[in-house]
Amino acid sequence: MKLLECKLKTTIFFFAIVGTIFGQKSLSVSYTIESKFDLNEMKHAEAQTMASMAAEIMGDFEFQLLIDDNESIFKQSEQLVRDDIDPLMYKLASGFCSGNEVWYTKTGDSIKRIALLNSQPPVVLTLDEKVQWEITNESKHIGKFKVLKATTTRKLGSYLEEIEAWFAPELPYSFGPIGYNGLPGLILEMNRDKVVYRFKEIEEKTVKINPPKGSKQMTFEEYYEMLETNMAEIKKGG
Repeated sequence: MKLLECKLKTTIFFFAIVGTIFGQKSLSVSYTIESKFDLNEMKHAEAQTMASMAAEIMGDFEFQLLIDDNESIFKQSEQLVRDDIDPLMYKLASGFCSGNEVWYTKTGDSIKRIALLNSQPPVVLTLDEKVQWEITNESKHIGKFKVLKATTTRKLGSYLEEIEAWFAPELPYSFGPIGYNGLPGLILEMNRDKVVYRFKEIEEKTVKINPPKGSKQMTFEEYYEMLETNMAEIKKGG
């Protein structure tokens, strides 16, 4: 009994120390991208070719999650683009994994701000969202960190996006890719439809975080309603 009590106290002390160390630091967390396109599901050869090319391009992408105290920014890292890559295919690949968006979140604030990098004039979306997570008993290790599985959904227009996240309780940051937050630990891996964000490394560094600004603002819901209306008009016109 005394041995069990000693182990328990040691564990509590360890996590208290980890929380103290990491809780006082600004961090940069990097993620790589893996596509999950099923080419066999695609009926047209052209669609298969485009998906295959996009998947290859995404394999070179990295994303950064910058954290400073109670704020975070998630965005695609800047990189040199190979000369042999079609600019339109690059934009398509980046769009698949939200590389054309910058997400700003703040602990305790349900309002998220999303800058659309490919819009003129600059547009910032506002999303009032408190993510409802279901934390499971499933666990695994990512690097040296033990992670737990959690699931949730997000409504994108009429489409319901299903999310599977793996978070590390020993890293006391309630942040993750593309604005997903609210878990008792940093999200190190996230499965989103056809894309997986995989943890690469974490680095203590000074970061500066400013909420995105744009000359035009609309809600997240209005934006997706507009996209669906535009798509319907295109289909109607043949």
